[in-house]
Amino acid sequence: MLERVGVAVALLAMGYLAHRLVRCYLLWRAAQQAEADPLLRQAQQNMPTVLYFTTPNCAPCKYAQRPALAQLQQEMGERFQLIQVDATEDPAAATRWQVQTVPTTFVLDRSGKPTQVNHGVADATKLRQQIQTVA
Repeated sequence: MLERVGVAVALLAMGYLAHRLVRCYLLWRAAQQAEADPLLRQAQQNMPTVLYFTTPNCAPCKYAQRPALAQLQQEMGERFQLIQVDATEDPAAATRWQVQTVPTTFVLDRSGKPTQVNHGVADATKLRQQIQTVA
């Protein structure tokens, strides 16, 4: 019995470690991309940015992510900027940023370096915390 618990704990730890490594790799790749990405030409310098990938047919985007971002913009005002990308209109951008699902949000620090990536809906509280850590 203890052996099974030990194996289960080891598998959970390996899964968690694999998740963290993949997340670090994606952020590293995004940081490489952000240095010269045309999407960020419109970004204001020295301001945290949320790069938001969506599509017109994305129900979670429409009913959860967009309201969360609207709430965040109402609360935080000009303390961050939002860049929205329609992945169907700009599939090359989604490929460059390795977006596999929508919604996907990247939080970039004041220098434009990605510090967080959220696959799926990220609520306003989570995004606020991520922005405040880089503000």
